[in-house]
This record gives sequence, C-alpha cells and structure tokens, in this order.
Amino acid sequence: MTAEQLNELLYSYEEKAAIELFECDCTLFSLLYSKYKDTPYADIPDTFFMFMEIDGWQGMSLRCGVWQYYESGSYENGKLERVKACLEAQGEKEMADIFSIGIHDYTAPEYGQNFGYPQKWLEEAENIDSWIYDNDEYIYNWKRRLVLSHKDEILKLAEDKLSI
Repeated sequence: MTAEQLNELLYSYEEKAAIELFECDCTLFSLLYSKYKDTPYADIPDTFFMFMEIDGWQGMSLRCGVWQYYESGSYENGKLERVKACLEAQGEKEMADIFSIGIHDYTAPEYGQNFGYPQKWLEEAENIDSWIYDNDEYIYNWKRRLVLSHKDEILKLAEDKLSI
C-alpha cells in the first residue's frame, strides 16, 4: 500500500460516520495482518495489536458470536489479558470490564475434546454480544480515535510496501 493510499484511508477515518468505518477497518486490519501475521502477539506494537484485537472482537461478535473470539484467543497465553490491560491503561474501564467477562480457560482439558463449555460462559458471551451490539458506534469511534492518534505510525507502514 502506498503512502497516498494510506493517507486516503486516514482521511476516510476523519470524514466518515462511525457506522461507515467498517470498510476502512477491514482495509487497515488486512494491512496490519499482512505485516504481523507471523509475529508473536507479544511483539506487535500496542497500537496495532489493539486495533486488530478490538476489531476482531467486534467483528466476531457481529458475525457469529464473541465466544469464538475468546476460544481462539485463549490458545495464546496472555493475549486476552494484554487486551484487557491495554484497555485499562487507556482509561476504557467499561470496555475492559466487559471484555474481561469472556476470559476463561477454553483450553482446559475438560473442554478441549468436546467443546462442552459451561452454560454460564455462553450466557456471558451473549451478554458481551449484546453490549457490543448496543455500543457498536462507540467501538467504531474508539478505533477511529486510536487510528487518528497514531497517524505517523500507520503512515510508516507504507515504507514497508505492504500489500493487501
């Protein structure tokens, strides 16, 4: 992606209504994924890590249910806890509290073979899905603020000549 294309993407983040940002988010997520797909999550800079994780959290919830986000994330020890810690560090107490509800040990041997998660976990996931749905615009705006407050870092991605 060229610097001009990234500038256009950033301009879209400034100009579009929050609910229209899903296309921009998809493009940025694809760009970040192409750069960091082989990088251990602990080595991804906070800005990019958080954008990808919150975008994935929101997207998974809206597509098929957030419990699947937590299930896949729990296989990377400490990943979900990093998301929670970053949200707290940014003063996003409510989102951090909601996010942390879904953190469970989905990899525990008693669940690993048959995916027989406790009903309570699935009910919690439904509550998280409801919160995400009810706060969809807030989440889009949160990602917008993250992107726009780190423009220079994002523009540097053009130097890597990444393609999506």
